[in-house]
Amino acid sequence: MKIDYRIRDNSAEIIRCRGTVSKIVLPEQIAGYPVKKIAAYAFSAKKGEEDPDVLVYESPKEVLFEENERLLAGDAVEEVVFPDTVEEIGNYIFYNCKMLKKLEFTDSLVYLGSGAFTGCGNLDTLKVHLKRGRKSCVKEILGDLWQRMDVLFFHEGSNAQEEVQAVRLVFPEHYEEAVENTPARILFTQHHGTGNNYRQCFYGREMDFRKYDSLFSLAVAQEKPEVLADMVFSRLTGPCGLTAEHRAIYEAYARNHPRDAARYLVSRENLQYFQCMSERGLWSREGLEEAIREAAEKGKAEVLSLLMNEKHQRFPEKRKKRFEL
Repeated sequence: MKIDYRIRDNSAEIIRCRGTVSKIVLPEQIAGYPVKKIAAYAFSAKKGEEDPDVLVYESPKEVLFEENERLLAGDAVEEVVFPDTVEEIGNYIFYNCKMLKKLEFTDSLVYLGSGAFTGCGNLDTLKVHLKRGRKSCVKEILGDLWQRMDVLFFHEGSNAQEEVQAVRLVFPEHYEEAVENTPARILFTQHHGTGNNYRQCFYGREMDFRKYDSLFSLAVAQEKPEVLADMVFSRLTGPCGLTAEHRAIYEAYARNHPRDAARYLVSRENLQYFQCMSERGLWSREGLEEAIREAAEKGKAEVLSLLMNEKHQRFPEKRKKRFEL
């Protein structure tokens, strides 16, 4: 990968990137300087003019085929990984990056330029490495996006020997609609979806898990079954900050919606989720039979075998007694 950059205040600022792959992993250092800032419009194809008098860095780890090299901007960008050194990203950095799906960064990133995610309608995953505490810029990023977002928090801590805690949270989509009350000649805004509510679950810049979990009853009334199932199993398998009260609520949903849970589990094929159902005793006969039918119809042999074994253990068939005269 080739990187256009400049040196400012004893640090490197990345201006543009060129390469052959859509996943862009930025370096921590360029020419001995830490990479602390990504310039405005760095990954946007809508940038007016290219910056003059820039320096060029070429990654020694990659071999470029010149005929395939292209500007990594706009639709050429699908995933970006910021190093731990990055503290600031510029205005409209991802403007109209319609194919951008994943963004990975650490809690070093604290300054976001205005309009950074304008036009990023397919961005759906944030991976956040919390190395210094529990604060991050996730709240600000979510505030710019209306679509459903999955946020993976990795609580790494300062001690390398500590086990990394991974937490996945689902933030549903939301949108606003202008509705006119014609007789009163009043125009008011109507909110749809619980996404806006879930985006308020931060105390300062720190995730408030208790507030997040308290909204589940509201989500049950408004969100689709697959979204609810994602929320349930994400929290049960990543229970950071999960109280006994809210754990019981999530378990009750899985237990009381056997068909929805079964279809979701088969489609995901996540063995950790199956294990969660088994360890917590959430399977019902109806749910298992529905899951078995679903797995058989979709030809998922491994899942089918697991489910058949689970049914045999939990609901063994009673043999009929035979009487001989």
